Amino acid sequence: MSTTSPPLVTSPAPTVGSRSCGTCTMCCKVYRIDDLAKPAGKWCAHCAIASGCKIYDERPQQCRAFDCVWIQDEEMAPVWKPEISKIVFSVYPATRFIYGQVDPGTPFAWQKEPYLSGLLAWSARLLQERRHLLIFVGGTATLIMPTGPVPIGPMSPADGFVIRETFTARGKDYVATRVPSGR
Repeated sequence: MSTTSPPLVTSPAPTVGSRSCGTCTMCCKVYRIDDLAKPAGKWCAHCAIASGCKIYDERPQQCRAFDCVWIQDEEMAPVWKPEISKIVFSVYPATRFIYGQVDPGTPFAWQKEPYLSGLLAWSARLLQERRHLLIFVGGTATLIMPTGPVPIGPMSPADGFVIRETFTARGKDYVATRVPSGR
């Protein structure tokens, strides 16, 4: 498995709310599932697309422990449901950062409206909590800052990053540099 392809990242505490996956199976495509030797970006062999998991009662713990942010946050608008937005959001447990994994079949989905303006606003709120929002297309990461997207490049969820504030003729801007895990 590629170390730059983000695995399914489980939330610290799956919630029980009124939302359900329904016809959404996007997490069955975008995430790497080690127990099934399923690579990121490919449909799981056990997924009945738009229906659900064919091995639901026997699914791996990695899948059992996962609830996307859309399921957890009932205030998130319906347009953000992963099957519509083509982005699955999760909370990275170690940092509580928000990671968005984009369907590789629609790699620019996050750059379209209403998503881009929503991501910029979300990043501003997270920044007040000293948290960040990263978008992954495959193993390529982009940090979302209130001033706009900041490319990081190839990155695994275990890697860190350093953010440097800069000032240009247009005003404040940011530069992000990946810090490989283990450093």
